[in-house]
Amino acid sequence: MISWFISPDPGGRTKSPEIKELGDLFARMRQILYPETLPVLISYWLKAVYSRGHEFRWWKKLRDELTTSLSEQFSNDDRFRQALTELDAWIRDSVLLPGHAPPSSARRSAPVRTIVDPEELKPYVTRLLNEWLPREVAGMLVHEGESPFWQGDGIPALASAVALERLLVRERLSPETLEKFLDPQLVSPQSVYPADAEILRYVVLALLGRTSAPAPPVMPAMLLCNGQWSPLPADYGEAVRYAIPMPGPAGDQLHVPLAPAQLSPMLKNTPVLIGSIVVTMDGRWWESQRLSYGQNNAVVYFPMGRLKIDFSADHARMRVPWPEARAQWCGNVEFPGAFELFGREWRVSRWEQDAHRTWLDLVFSDFLPVTGEAAARELRRSRPASVDIAWSALENALADSILQNNREPIEQLRHSELIPLGRALLELSKSITGFFRAREGIETRLNAVRYLQAPLVGEYGRVPWRIVPGRVRAALLHRGRSDPALRALTDQVFEGSGEIGGAETKLAALGRYQRGLPRVSPAFSPPAYYASARTESRSRSR
Repeated sequence: MISWFISPDPGGRTKSPEIKELGDLFARMRQILYPETLPVLISYWLKAVYSRGHEFRWWKKLRDELTTSLSEQFSNDDRFRQALTELDAWIRDSVLLPGHAPPSSARRSAPVRTIVDPEELKPYVTRLLNEWLPREVAGMLVHEGESPFWQGDGIPALASAVALERLLVRERLSPETLEKFLDPQLVSPQSVYPADAEILRYVVLALLGRTSAPAPPVMPAMLLCNGQWSPLPADYGEAVRYAIPMPGPAGDQLHVPLAPAQLSPMLKNTPVLIGSIVVTMDGRWWESQRLSYGQNNAVVYFPMGRLKIDFSADHARMRVPWPEARAQWCGNVEFPGAFELFGREWRVSRWEQDAHRTWLDLVFSDFLPVTGEAAARELRRSRPASVDIAWSALENALADSILQNNREPIEQLRHSELIPLGRALLELSKSITGFFRAREGIETRLNAVRYLQAPLVGEYGRVPWRIVPGRVRAALLHRGRSDPALRALTDQVFEGSGEIGGAETKLAALGRYQRGLPRVSPAFSPPAYYASARTESRSRSR
């Protein structure tokens, strides 16, 4: 799909709005990549404007400017005209008819959490868009399925924006961290879908209270495919990372530099058939057109369209070009086993050829894993308050079941989906009464917890380490020091267990020696209910 834009007024009467915020909106509308994100742009631009607390006269002037622009600038742009007409109606109904300006939204208090390590930002954004966003949208679909978001097929862009806003607000990130989310170096066409990245920019700018924005990034680029007969070298994908966008007489061009040693074999054949397609961060796909050699050796690409994911079917689908077009296809036709694009792995479901080219229909296979040293660490994120409440209820029920030595508190949980998991955690807790329990029994019960929590991970995440009784945590860590496989299984089951190190101060070790206590981490002191149970036991013995 070719990018679309606001056409200038045919009479040459294009007018620059006097209100800066409205001019910012028009400029950003000209930069839009995916048409379906237009409602998101206008809604979150309005959020940023709303937070500034303008006076009633300002809103009246804004509507006057908007009405003039609708008649002069947007008479030939139906999609823009409809969106701005809805904006005009909102100003009329929410501001002008009531006769007073809306109050400014409250500023956030000082943030309580900030991603400090820059190395974590890239995997964080990747997981935010590819992992956490779909889960949040799925939760909205379950709980808010009858809302206006879900009219029609697929996932509405505005629903994705609301989900992203919830996730970011829940994190309570500092403005400095939010600013870093706008860094174009954090994303690539291999790691995220450009439409999702575009929506993320709209949401972040609104949270920062900004109405203006720089042009969306075009780079980096990545190699989508080469034809089977392409003379390009095997490592050509690395060269594409250094592609340079350049203006040309017929429009945009993309130049991928080539070393002289790479160019020489290609010039042996005349004509040179390149057969290559690349994708850039703005979602456009580019086809190789010619070689440029002499002072600067490069493969020259022209933009041909924009790739778009279709979410309307049971599985996400995408239609991509293939550089080979033959008059006759004979024998077996071989295509790549998988494509890695937009943070997802795709499989070829079928292919077809029209009068111009060959097309491949791709079907979603899996999300691409986040790699790198920072990705190996647990990327913590805040969850909805309802999830924390549910885990706290399970924690209390588990503690009561241990004290009462029965399952009744767990069986009475309001969140019935957590009851089977609570039973497994109770059995795990009861099995660890000392440090010399059979390893096989502990491993079996850990695997049971992992199995039962698998269908809950999307909504609740993994079992928080904190809800397990202190002596169970201590025993698992104690066994894990001498059994790396068991420790790895513990880290897979519980969220946060890997954050507690085994280092202990000499003072704590000396204190344990003097008191004759087991060698456990001081972070895992027995909870209050264990202390009360021991007190009650002593009083009964007396």
